[in-house]
Order: sequence, then C-alpha cells, then structure tokens
Amino acid sequence: MTEAVNTDKAVQDGLRKALTTPGSNGYALLTEHGMAAAFTERYKDMLRYDHKAGRWFLWMGTHWKEDTTHRAFSYARMLVAEANKNSDFKEQALTGKASFCGGVERFARTDPAHAVVPEDWDKDPYLLATPGGTVDLHTGKLRPASPDDMITRVAAVAPATEACPLWLQFLHEATNGDAELIAFLKRWCGYCLTGDTREHALLFGYGPGGNGKSVFLNTLSRIMGDYATVAAMDTFVASHGDRHSTDLAMLRGARLVTASETEEGRTWAEARIKQMTGGDPITARFMRQDNFTFQPQFKLTIVGNHKPVLKNVDEAARRRFNIVPFIHKPKSPDMDLESKLQEEWPGILHWMIQGCLEWQREGMPRPTVVLEATAEYFEAQDTFGQWLAERCILDTSLETKPNMLLKDFQEWCRNNGEPESDNKRMRGMLEKTEEVRYHRHKKFGQSVRGIGLRPHPDDTRRWGNY
Repeated sequence: MTEAVNTDKAVQDGLRKALTTPGSNGYALLTEHGMAAAFTERYKDMLRYDHKAGRWFLWMGTHWKEDTTHRAFSYARMLVAEANKNSDFKEQALTGKASFCGGVERFARTDPAHAVVPEDWDKDPYLLATPGGTVDLHTGKLRPASPDDMITRVAAVAPATEACPLWLQFLHEATNGDAELIAFLKRWCGYCLTGDTREHALLFGYGPGGNGKSVFLNTLSRIMGDYATVAAMDTFVASHGDRHSTDLAMLRGARLVTASETEEGRTWAEARIKQMTGGDPITARFMRQDNFTFQPQFKLTIVGNHKPVLKNVDEAARRRFNIVPFIHKPKSPDMDLESKLQEEWPGILHWMIQGCLEWQREGMPRPTVVLEATAEYFEAQDTFGQWLAERCILDTSLETKPNMLLKDFQEWCRNNGEPESDNKRMRGMLEKTEEVRYHRHKKFGQSVRGIGLRPHPDDTRRWGNY
C-alpha cells in the first residue's frame, strides 16, 4: 500500500469545507466534523471500519488487513497538520492535540464510505487472494485484486504454471505410487482452498514418524498463508472440563484448520467434531467478549502417530472420516525437504487449484486405500458392534432385561480392554440397532425386544429369554 497519498481536488474541497468558523485572526477554525469529511474524501478507498469488531481495516493492494498500528489515527493527524499550515499558533495548539485528531478519526468511523459489519467480509467462498491477484476458484483464473471483494486473508504465494517435480516425487514416495490416492489428496488440497464445506468431512493422516504426513500438512498450511490456522489437538479430543469457546472463535474465517501430534489413548470430542464438520453455524466468543455466530468455512486436516478412540460409531461418523495411511518411508530421507519444497510453492498452488477444479467437476470419491483404512478404523472402534456380533442374537421373538445386556456388555469390555459403557450410551446404541426396541411391561417392567444373549462361556444358563 502506498503511504503518500496525492492531495487531489476532492480532498482540497473537503479541507475547504472543514474551515467553517471564522477565527479572531481572519483565518477559519477547523472542526472535527469538517476534517472527518476531508479524511473520508482522501481515504475512502483505503480504509474500512468494522463496527462490530471495533477496528479499522487497511487496503493492502491485495486484501484488507486489520489496522493494528493505529494507522487511521496517524492519517487523521497528518491531514490535520496539512490543514493547519495557514493557522495561527493558538489554533494549531488546539487542533494539534491528540483529542482533536482522535475526534476526527471517530467522526470518520460513522461515514457510510468507511462503515462495515463482519458479514460484509469474505462473502465469496470461491475467491482466493494471493500476492499476485485474486483467483476465481470456479474457473482457476487469476485477476487483479479489488477492494470491493472485501477479502481479509491472502495466500503466501501467487500460482504459477511452472512444474513442481519435487512435490510430485514426494507424493509418489509417500503413497507408494498410488495414483488413486494422489488424485484424492490433490482434490482435498483444492477443496481446502475454498470456503465451501459441502463434503462435511475431515482428513486424518496417520502413521509412524518419517513417512511424510507432517511434510504434506506443513506444505499445504504454509502455502495457504492467512487462510490456514493451526489448532491445539486438545480442541478435537475429549477432556475432563469443557474447553473455552475461544478455541472455536479462533477458527472463524479460516479455510484450513490443522492439528498434529495425537497421543495414544485419547478420545475424539465427537460432539465438537460433528459441530465443526456439519456445516451449521457455530457460536463462540473470545475471552471477556460477547458471543458471536459464524458460518464455518474450514476443513479439518489432522495428522498423528496414533488414532484417537471413537466411542460412537454410526453412519454419520463413517461419512465424516477419511483415514489416510502414511506408512511408506522414503528410500533416502531428506531432512531439508520442506525448505526445498518452498521453491515450488507457486507450482504447488497451481496444482492445488487444478485439484479444486477437478473436485468441482467430478466430486471427491474415496480411493480404495482410504476406504479400507477407514473401514478398518471403524471396525476397531465399534466395540458395541463387536459385542453385538459375539454375544448377542438378533431375533424379533427374543426379549431381554436391559440390566442383563448392560452387565454383559460391561464384562465384555473389561475382558477386551475397552472402556466400559453406561446405561445411557448403551440405550442409545441399542435404539439404533435395526428391529431392536425398548418396551415396558405392566408386570415385568422394562425390557428390550428383538435381542437375546448367547450362552456365556462360563455359564450354561441361557440369559435373556423370558
């Protein structure tokens, strides 16, 4: 952004309007209201004031950026100094005060030429700001940046059609040459460039260290620049206390949210994962501030050496998770690979944009390796399903006491090293089981119809039928 702004005729007219009251020396006195009009004439294309956020934003030539250095006040001070050139000492002493300049800046905030609200920013989920212009992700074309697009973030580089051979070689080694998986990752990266969340999905890359998952994640995140946000893993796993909604507030406006370093034995915060990937508005707040609601644009991309535990396995969860194995070590590990890849960022961004176009044309079908890894993960997580298969008989003629089912399930969990369930969760899972339903007898009390227990290995009794 250019610091020096030429004084055009409109600004001079504004300065003349600011001189409204005759002074004792024959010169006109300056007023805050009049100077604010001159301020707007000069800076109307360079400054916006977000009244909900309580902050000025500056046009940087590529995007709007929050004014964290009080540049708007400095501009007001410079303009007052310019108008004061013909004033006497007494008037200069009055108008040169910070309070006068601050008044000019405060008056300007309310001018319609500057005033905006949070909903005005980043409306188009298919525009991507870059240092070289704005990419229309519907077409993949790069065009000059425009303040009217109201974009507040920018990628790290502009796309270029130059090749990215090192990146493609890295993907080939990390996937063991799986072209289907590479095509999926390309489309996922392109999907992350947008603010669209129609897939309602997350990507979890797992595998031991040194297999490329961190290189993949870091490269994607750094290319996306302001559009990417790193979140603490604790945001996505269960904890004893509810985490502050600041965790969610920090995700507003991001298109990619990444996390890494999962610990063994942790459990997904399933309600929060569902909230983040479901596409519904999220309500959050920053510390000591009011709640606000925003429409999520981010895609969760998480990597780790261990897969967190999933307690509730249902069809919604199966649709949401994409498990990507990073299990192939490179033949010759390169500790400087990430820094070398930086030279290819423009070409990699072009590759990502092409992936975005492919995703819009053809969708994002899961490759075989992702389908298999995801199915394997859910099979391992579905303790209820395993217990149902091993210990139960599903038959509409059977009927069982709920406490007997719970007792058997808890015993099965203990014997298999799984966390025990409570009655509430048990009921929720049974109610999702086809042709199984709770029933209340006048004489016998509550029962569960459609299910019975197999004979226990240590007991010749047949539980469940009565």
